[in-house]
This record gives sequence, structure tokens and C-alpha cells, in this order.
Amino acid sequence: MTAPGHIDFDGLLGARRHDARRELAETMRMLSAQQDPDCATIRSASGEAFFEPRLYSQLVLGGFPSTTADQLLLAGVPSDGTPLVVRTDGEGTVSFPGLGRCTTEQPSAELKVRYDAAARTLTTESGDGTLATSALEPITRVAGTDMELVDRLDPILDGFLRLQIDRYEELSLLADVHAYLPQISRALNLIASVSPAYHAALTQSLRAVLLFRHPTAESFAALGMHGMIFLNVPETAGADYFVEELVHQGGHVLFSEATLSRGDFLRVDPDAPLSELLGQDDPRDVYGAFHGLFTEHMEYHIVLGVLEKGLADEAERPAFERHLAEVARRHQRDLRLIGDHAGEIFSSLGQEVFTAFLEAHDRAERPHTRAPDVEELLRELIAIPSVNPLLPDSEGTAHEGDLASFVADRLRAAGIGVETQEVAGGRGNVIAHLPRGGDADGEVVLLSAHMDTYPAGGPRAAYVPVVEGRTLYGRGSADAKGSLAAMMTAFLQVATLPNRRECYLTATVDEECLLLGVKALTTHGMRPTLGITGEPTGLVPVVAQKGIVRGSFRVRGPKSHAAYPADRTAVRSAAELVRALGQINADLATGPDHPDLGSPTVMVTTMESNGGMNLGATEVTVWFDARFLPGTSGAEFTARIERDLRELLSADVDFVQDPPAFVSPPNEVSPASPLIAEFFAAVKNSAGACEPGSFSYGSEAGVLAEFCRSSLVFGPGDARYSHAEVEAIDLDELGTATEILRSILVGDQR
Repeated sequence: MTAPGHIDFDGLLGARRHDARRELAETMRMLSAQQDPDCATIRSASGEAFFEPRLYSQLVLGGFPSTTADQLLLAGVPSDGTPLVVRTDGEGTVSFPGLGRCTTEQPSAELKVRYDAAARTLTTESGDGTLATSALEPITRVAGTDMELVDRLDPILDGFLRLQIDRYEELSLLADVHAYLPQISRALNLIASVSPAYHAALTQSLRAVLLFRHPTAESFAALGMHGMIFLNVPETAGADYFVEELVHQGGHVLFSEATLSRGDFLRVDPDAPLSELLGQDDPRDVYGAFHGLFTEHMEYHIVLGVLEKGLADEAERPAFERHLAEVARRHQRDLRLIGDHAGEIFSSLGQEVFTAFLEAHDRAERPHTRAPDVEELLRELIAIPSVNPLLPDSEGTAHEGDLASFVADRLRAAGIGVETQEVAGGRGNVIAHLPRGGDADGEVVLLSAHMDTYPAGGPRAAYVPVVEGRTLYGRGSADAKGSLAAMMTAFLQVATLPNRRECYLTATVDEECLLLGVKALTTHGMRPTLGITGEPTGLVPVVAQKGIVRGSFRVRGPKSHAAYPADRTAVRSAAELVRALGQINADLATGPDHPDLGSPTVMVTTMESNGGMNLGATEVTVWFDARFLPGTSGAEFTARIERDLRELLSADVDFVQDPPAFVSPPNEVSPASPLIAEFFAAVKNSAGACEPGSFSYGSEAGVLAEFCRSSLVFGPGDARYSHAEVEAIDLDELGTATEILRSILVGDQR
């Protein structure tokens, strides 16, 4: 392992790669001899000559039908004037890979020629003994390497590319390859500055680079043309582009050599579909995914090295930063996705390589991001009591103030703009903002989680976090400091990225009682496209929830004494009202409902009266909790309840409805919304599945929907732990939530 944190080709894979190259060379010599047993060039060529990319394709396609072994191997054979057998193409051109080409007057012909290496000429003898000498047109070579820049098709390349590229007629080769020599040379120098070992391996194994343009084809490397890579070059390609492609596509060449014996690395069939092992859609086979891990690994560490060493100039740096963000996300996702099945995929050797990927990424990622470890951050959040002061048994315990100061200070220390919003009694929201970066789209994302908790519920729900295995116990771990930790970590991670979306992070007060914090946010002026409120949903996006209204009816009656009971009392009237509310709830269950949320409900929760042991109450207060469906407001629903009560009760039941004590709006979002669909894709990519859900609990999502175009509930943890005597969170789920939230902030799931 090298200092930059990536695999060393003189280490874990180095010896195997060098052994495999010797084996490949001898195999190619043997196959070539079988195809042309009389060719002296095959016997005299050095082993390195058999790494000519076109030779692979010729043998795969069955012999030397369009080009001879003499032509393919000549660059690796000392010139001694021995007659050679060559074939010309349809224009009479003879191509010598690694040497050059010349044009004869004999198209599509087999000729005997002599090559003069000193003069770089080819002498052809015609049937009548006439000699014709032609100078070889030199190839374009990258300085300091044996790497040829291909600017013209020969018969082998033409046949190969027709098999590889759809809509072949739209392919165009770049004729002026010299124009890209400075960018390619600079890219190689940057790679060498970060990893001399990787540079040495690339310049040894890469024999040719074909530059082309095509409207749909991607850059690629292929086993059938081992040692050559094919790059679809944009007109604005700079050194950053060639660093990316040389490392990536060249990495496929190197990894193919190092893993020549695939079975040494894998327990399963290398060609098996990865989707069968993962249990989810994935277009790759197992060996292809292993290749992807390696190329992502090398891209990430080379580009990171370029940035950390200050090798990129001011104009190049944004492109390198953009690429780093993209490849880091892909690599982290694949490490997690494949890591869950590593034991069944990899042999002990493959597991060693995979572990090296994991450890190298972790070692590089921690100092690169300006965010704390999410698990460490959650422990810090739990250790700061932030009990809602309106809850019973909250006396003597700090409210959200101390935690708000901690959150604000941590964000400001990372250079993020933070403001605080006073809500009530020294309790205030924290609002952080990151402006849109670079080429990001116009979407605006809000991450919001509440800081308040219930009081400690015992040793498994206290303010001292306890970790056992991969479970963390402590008050607020699930509801909702786990969400807050994941959101803060994701926010801090993207703060350094150049092309992140505009995003807000808010930490609110008073979710557990009156929603004072999130209601204050409605006055801020932000207008996010998507608002995500953090609650323990088990990584299930909750896209629909009922609204809640809590209120009371005051039922009145005359004064009375138990010695002389009145016929109509407040208690009797209250009892009839309670029965009527039960009837209303039953009627609601038979009326129109929601496909996921079911029916609206109303339930009596408690009653109070001013009566005594022998004195009849003149007033009874009946408290209720009603849950209503999207499309209805709390005022509309309570008005309906009052109307139904007056129809059910006799006229002598004297009651009034008080203004609601608490209203939480309902929420429902369309899954067809583009940003919602993107979020679902992020969840599926990281968590392995995405099954959007609904619930009848309360949350801040309904209030967020008042100023966000779309709003949903999402977070790590199990809602059954909320407020309980045992509160816990799964730490792996916490990490996955962070990854998902980072994805939607970066906006790279499209």
C-alpha cells in the first residue's frame, strides 16, 4: 500500500500481474505459431512483441486473415533484412503497428518485402523483379512512452470496431491526434506525480490509444484488443479528461492482467449476473463489478492526489473536483453494495484485495471530507441533553439551547453560513445554508431534523451513549438525533464540493409538543424544491401522512348536589358526547378513505371536570385527538366533527368547541415528481430497496409542505424506539442514511 492510500503494483497485485504478463506472452506466441507455423518472426520476436493489441483481435477472430504475423510483430524483432510476408488493405496501405505505414500500388495483395530499420523504408519486389522502395509514414507516439496515438483505421481495427460500436457509421476518428499530445502528456505527468507505480504500469501495458467521436458510444477497453483503449474525446478535453480516462480505461487493461486467473479471486462464476447475488437490478457480471471497484479505486485516489498535492492549476481544479465527487459516490456505493455479499463473492485472495479497497477509501475519505464521523457525531449529540421543556418530568434538564449552540458552532467551524432563529424562551432553530455550486441544477434541498427529545427513560435511553456491536443506545438516538447526525454529516461532506445543489440544513425545536420550531421556519423565506424531515423510518421514504388536530369540547350543565341530582348534568351530557364521538369514528371508517392511510379517525383521550365528591360538575372538558387525510385542513375536519355532533346529540346537550390546541398538517407527495424519483433511486442504490410508505404519526413534514414544493419523511432508526425506555439505532443504517442524503445534495442520481 502506497502513501496516497491505493494499491501498489509492486505489492498486492504486482507479482501476479508480472507473472500473468509472461504467461500471456507465451500463450500468444503459441497461438500465433499455430496459425502461421512457418513464420520466422514469431520464433524470433521478444515476449513484449506479443502484447501488440491488434494481435489479440486477429487471433480471437481466427488467424491472420487481413494482416500477417510479420506485420503485427515486426516492431519487436530486430531488422536483419529477412523477407517478410505482408498484406495491403483496399487502398494498398501496409500498416506496421508501432512502426508506421506506407502505401503501395497493390491494393488487397499479399507481398514479399524487406524492411530497412535504419532508413525506415519498405522495399517491395514485383513479379517481374522490379523493386519499389517506400518510406514509412511514422506513427504518432506519446513522448517517453511506447504508446501509439491511432489516427487511421487498419483492417483489424475496422473489423473490431464494427463489432463493438452500435451505429458504426456515425463513428469518426480524430485525424489530428497531435493536437492532444500536450494534454495526454500532462495527464501522464500528473499520474506519475501522484503514483509512480501506476504510471509505470500504464506506460508498460498501454500500447495504443484510439481517439474518436461518436454521439452515443462511451469510452472503453476490451479484452479482444488488450493493450489499447478507445476514448470518445469531447472537443474541450483537457488534462483532467485524460487523467480520468487513462486511469479508468487503462486500469481495465492492468486489472485484466493482474486477475488473469479469475478463479483465484472469486468463489462464484466470474460471468454470473451480479443481480442474482445482490437480489436487485444490476447490469454487471461479477467480474465486471470487480473491475469497476478497481478502476473507481484508482480514479478516486489519483484525482484526490492531484488535488491534495496542488498539481491542478486554477482552471483545471473545478473539473477535477467535480470528477472526484462523482467517482467517490460511485465507489462508496459499490463498496457498500458489494461488501454486503463479499463473503460469498470473493476467495480469500479476492477478499484481501476488496479489503484493501475498503481500507484505502476509508483512510483517504476521512481527512478529505470536512465532516466528523457520523457515529462519533451522534454520540456527541446524545451527550447533550435537549429535553422539550413542555413535557412532564422535564424540570431540571436542559432544553434545546445547548445543543443548538453545538450544532451552530460545528457548522460554522467548517466555514458554513449559519443563522439562529429565536422561537420561544431562549429556544431557537439553527439554519445553515450552502449556495448553489458550479454547474449544479436549480433544485433546492432542505434537510431538517428536530433537536428536542423526551426525558431520559433509563440506562438504555440516557444521555450517555452506549455502543454494543453495531447498535447505539441513548436518548434521541432514533428520535431524531440519528437523523440530525446523518444530515449534518452529509451537509458537511458536500460543503467542499464545487457542483452541489443549493441546500439548507435546519435543526428545529419543539417537534415533540407544538411544532413551534418548524412553524417558525415558514417565515424564513427559503423556498426549497424538496424538504426532508428526519424521523426514524428505517430508511423508508414516507410520502403520505395524516394530519393531527388536538382539541377539546366544553360541556356545560346546571349546578347540582348529589342529594338532589339534576336530570341533565354536564357529566351526563359529556357521556353522550363521548358516545357520539365514538359513533362519528365508526362512521368515518365506512366513508371515503386513502389507499395507504386508510380512514380519518377521532378518539377521546382524556376528560376533566370541575365537579367534586358530592357536587355535580357544571363543566366537563372532553379532549380528543383526530387524524385526518391529505386534502383536508384541521379547521375543516374539526368543523365537520362539531357539525356531526350537533346532528347526533339532542338540543339540550350544551357544548362548545374550543380553538384547537395543536394542529399538524397532513402531507402527500407525488412519486412522479423528478426530485422524489431521484431520491427513491438514491435510496435503492444505497439501501438495496426502496418501498415508499405512509404513516399516521405526527411529524414536521406537513408544515414543511407549506413552503417546500415537495416534502417527505426519512431517516435511520425504528419508530418503535421513540420515547421508549430503550432507545437505540443501528449504526450501519445510520451510515447508509448519510450516503443517501449526500447523494440528493450532490444531485448525481439523475
